[in-house]
Amino acid sequence: MDYRLACTKCGHIEDDSAFRCGKCGSILEVKINYKKLGRSKLVIKGRAGIGRYENLLPVKRIATLGEGNTPLRKIDRSEMGGVKIFLKLETENPTKTFKDRGSAVELSKAKELGVKEVYCASTGNMGLSVAHYAKHLGINATIFISKGGNKAKIKKIRLQDAAIKYVDGDFNKALKAAEIFAWKDGAFICGDYHFRKEGQKTVAYEIAEQLNDKIPDYIFIPVGNGTLFSGVYKGFEELHKFKVIRKMPRMVAVQSEQCDPLIRAYNNKKDIKYMKPNTEADAIAVGYPTFGSESLAALRGTHGAAIGVSEDAIEGAVRLLEDYGVYAELGGGTAFAGFLKMYAKDRKKFKGKRVVVVVTGNNEGRFV
Repeated sequence: MDYRLACTKCGHIEDDSAFRCGKCGSILEVKINYKKLGRSKLVIKGRAGIGRYENLLPVKRIATLGEGNTPLRKIDRSEMGGVKIFLKLETENPTKTFKDRGSAVELSKAKELGVKEVYCASTGNMGLSVAHYAKHLGINATIFISKGGNKAKIKKIRLQDAAIKYVDGDFNKALKAAEIFAWKDGAFICGDYHFRKEGQKTVAYEIAEQLNDKIPDYIFIPVGNGTLFSGVYKGFEELHKFKVIRKMPRMVAVQSEQCDPLIRAYNNKKDIKYMKPNTEADAIAVGYPTFGSESLAALRGTHGAAIGVSEDAIEGAVRLLEDYGVYAELGGGTAFAGFLKMYAKDRKKFKGKRVVVVVTGNNEGRFV
C-alpha cells in the first residue's frame, strides 16, 4: 500500500520506525494514497480475517493468527419496540479482545523492519495481545504495566514469555515510561499508535460486509485510549470515500463515570483534561486518551453522542449479556451499558433503528 506517516499536528513526515513526531512529539497518522486503490481492490477474495483488507493496511503481508471475522450477532429484545440490535463480538479474537487486530498489524510491521524487541504499555489486554503475537513471530516483548494492574491478565502475559516492567502509577505513567525507554534504546514501540489504529479500523469493514453495506444508524463503542473509536471512524470514512456506504453511522462513545475524560470534554465543549482512573473496568481505565482529539473529531463528524455509565450499570450490562450467551469483562460490556442507558432515556429515538454494540473483550479471568 502506498502511504506515508504524517504528524497530526505539524505535518512532519516520519519513517516507519517512528512512534511519535520527531519534531513536536505529537501522534502520527497513516496517510493512504487512495488514488492507487479502486473499490474492486478493497477486499481480497479468498482471504480470511483482516487479511481480506490487506490492500488497505500499511504492511506487505499480515502475519495472521486468526484475528478478525468476528461474529455480528443479532439479539432479540422484543420489549424494545423494533430496535434491531447487533453485538459485534470481538471476544472471539485469539486473545479474546479487539486488540489482536492492531497487534497483527504492528507486529507484522515490526517483523518487516527486522525488529528484535518491542516495548508496550498496557492495562492488560494489549500487553497480552502484543506478547502473544511477538512470541509467534520470534520477537522479544517487554510490557510496561501498573503495579496495581489486573493480576489475572499479568499472569497470562507471563505465559507468553514476555518481560514485565512494573510502574508505580496508572496507564499514562506506564505509557510515559515505555516511551522513554523506546526513545533511549531506539526500540520499536507497540500500543495505541498509528499502525494499531489501522488494524482497529477493520472492525468497520467487517460490520459493513456483515450488514451487506447497510450501515447501522448507531454504533456504540467503549473508549479507553480512543484508538478503536477513532479507527472505526476512519474505516467508515474510507468506505464512504469509495462509495461503498452512502452515509456515516452516528458514533456513540461510552466510558465509566469514574474515568470519563472524553465524555466531559465533548459534552462541555472543552479540551480533554487528565482524570485519575477509578474504575473496575481496567481495560478502559485511561485518564488521558492518546487518540482523544481524533475521537472528538469522530463524534463531531457523525453528530454522535458521548455517555458515561455507572459501575453498577456496567456490571448489570455484563450480566445481561450472559443471558444471550455472550461473556464479557467489564470494559467489554461498557458499550452495552451505554446503549441501555440511552434507550431508557429516549426510546423514540431508536424505534426501527439499526444499532451495533461492540463487545470489545472477555479477558478478565472472572468469566473464563
